Amino acid sequence: MCVLSMALVAPAPALAAPPMVLAQFFEHLDEEPAPPPEQELPAAENPGLDGLDLDGFVEREPGGTPNPMPGWASGEAPGTAEQDIAGGIMPEFDPAERPELLAGLYERLAQAKSSNEAAPITEAIEQLWSMSGSDTVDLLMSRAARFANEADVDLSLAVLDAVVDIAPDEAEAWYLRAKVKVLAGKPEQALVDLRRALSLDEKHYRAIADLGLLLEQLGAKKEALKAYRQALAVNPYMDDAQAGVDALSREVEGQDI
Repeated sequence: MCVLSMALVAPAPALAAPPMVLAQFFEHLDEEPAPPPEQELPAAENPGLDGLDLDGFVEREPGGTPNPMPGWASGEAPGTAEQDIAGGIMPEFDPAERPELLAGLYERLAQAKSSNEAAPITEAIEQLWSMSGSDTVDLLMSRAARFANEADVDLSLAVLDAVVDIAPDEAEAWYLRAKVKVLAGKPEQALVDLRRALSLDEKHYRAIADLGLLLEQLGAKKEALKAYRQALAVNPYMDDAQAGVDALSREVEGQDI
């Protein structure tokens, strides 16, 4: 019904089912927790998942130094770390500082006055998402992305399971595995992974928006609407999340009148 995006290879919306797949994150649960009782989903014979965005899996070159973001200009006077990143300057990156850097960028994103102002901030955030600080994890995620793009879903999931064993606190791993699980026809398991990703990074706006899309496709429309609005609270310029709100607000809120 609505189209939401989970960026991977190129920022494109649509978590469609079969061919195109994108991969950048993993996760492994020996015993996957059930969704909280208040969020249990109604059964759906054919979820469809027409809008779930699987495009955007990017295979990255592993290594200690990340590829520069487009627009980075060396030689500019540095500001704060998050200002430098969002402005196109890559400072020395310590993975331990990533949560603090992301917090600053999320704050700036919520205050952005236009989509043009928000664009470099979201680009910086999404690059930080992909920087685990581990060459091994980055290499495995890159391989999983390639396998997913080549439609080898089982192999991609096997690699992602291994990655989550290695890096269980990596939100991107859970997010990626959720996307691949959708491709594997396991939407309920994908929900578990999305929720785990959000427990690690509650402002991961793409995971929030895709959670909304999955909930909508599974029939939990009130919960989906709430998720879309939460995504917009973090990133006010998500067209796919706004489309979800527009599509569901009358239907859902009209039911309570």
